[in-house]
Amino acid sequence: MCDNTLQQEPNVMTASSAQTLSTAPLPTLNGLDLRGKRVLLRVDLNVLRDEAGIPLDTFRISAILPTLKRLLRDGARVGILTHWGRPGGRVVPALSTQPLAELLSELLGQSVPHVPDCIGRVAENAMNSLEPGHVVMLENVRFHLGEQLNQSVFVEQLCRLADVFVNDAFATAHRAHASTSGLMAAMPQAVVGELMLQELDNMRMLGMPMGKGSLLILGGSGVEEKLDLLRHMLGHVDVIMLGGTLANTFLAARDLGMGRSSLAPTHVDKARELLTEAGVVGCRLHLPQDVWVKGADGAKPVATHLIGSNESVVDIGPNTLEMWTKIARSASKVLMLGSLGVVEHDEGQRATRGLLKALDGHSDFSLVGGEALLPLIAQEGLTTKLRAITTGSAALVHGLAGKPYPFRQVMKI
Repeated sequence: MCDNTLQQEPNVMTASSAQTLSTAPLPTLNGLDLRGKRVLLRVDLNVLRDEAGIPLDTFRISAILPTLKRLLRDGARVGILTHWGRPGGRVVPALSTQPLAELLSELLGQSVPHVPDCIGRVAENAMNSLEPGHVVMLENVRFHLGEQLNQSVFVEQLCRLADVFVNDAFATAHRAHASTSGLMAAMPQAVVGELMLQELDNMRMLGMPMGKGSLLILGGSGVEEKLDLLRHMLGHVDVIMLGGTLANTFLAARDLGMGRSSLAPTHVDKARELLTEAGVVGCRLHLPQDVWVKGADGAKPVATHLIGSNESVVDIGPNTLEMWTKIARSASKVLMLGSLGVVEHDEGQRATRGLLKALDGHSDFSLVGGEALLPLIAQEGLTTKLRAITTGSAALVHGLAGKPYPFRQVMKI
């Protein structure tokens, strides 16, 4: 039976009880007897895909294999829950998890049948008829509006599928959705998987503060979330380097003309404030001194104060890359989140690839993440060479900024 009290009633929590929940030891698979048990395994396989719907990178999928293989080895009957894209509670055939089932079959070395729904009679029959040591892929959980609204009725429908819930979806840990925190609160037996434990341990390894000689490399397009992290990290890291849309926003805050470059105009004032705060606390905040721009004449490197009105920044420039590479190689702990250029195009990949290669063989702890980075990491042959790669940069940013994870707030203690 589902325990839906946390879904149906307001969750009144004192400051002391909230602190206890956020620091309580996480329940794990250790010691569980899973033989013949129906297990819902929530993972995040929301990976980039091509026009045909084929996944472009398998890192997130490979990352769940330790937990999945352990469940199958222990005789569990496993149903995999994941979302893919943003269908908005509608059935969108192009976002079906069918291709994920096919790819997982290849990686796992056994058939992974696809179930055309994640709740209801079809899904319940699929779970009930599974043999121990076998697995099915359930349909995209976001085809139902109740997922993102964390509706108690939808949580109850998911609960009927299983005896045990395993949350291994770190990349979705910052979301209070039905198949994450909803099931964590409602299932009588709910634990976290090995990937979740590894991701949280990586955060512990970074430490706060990160220490002398530490480096934060921030890029990508999620400006608002990155600004929150940046403010939090100013007193916890020695050096910060900014690229991508984030850097463009800071360059605009220095009253430089950015032409047609992508930036976040509503956050320019906040970026200006952070530039001042960085100087006050003594954090060295590096912006690109030169950039690659794209215009009518193609791509070319220019100094940041020479960006034309009809040009757009696609990457940091060669001089900046050379200097930043030296800094990265000599840094102690390194956190790199997001791409430094428009990596969807070849001319925007130079700096990101260069910094990633600079971290190959890094002697201290380094953690790299960002959805757009994962294919580049694989192409450079760095998947097994980098010290640590996160499956969820947004979730990591959330945690590093000091915000609680919803699934931890509803744990039974």
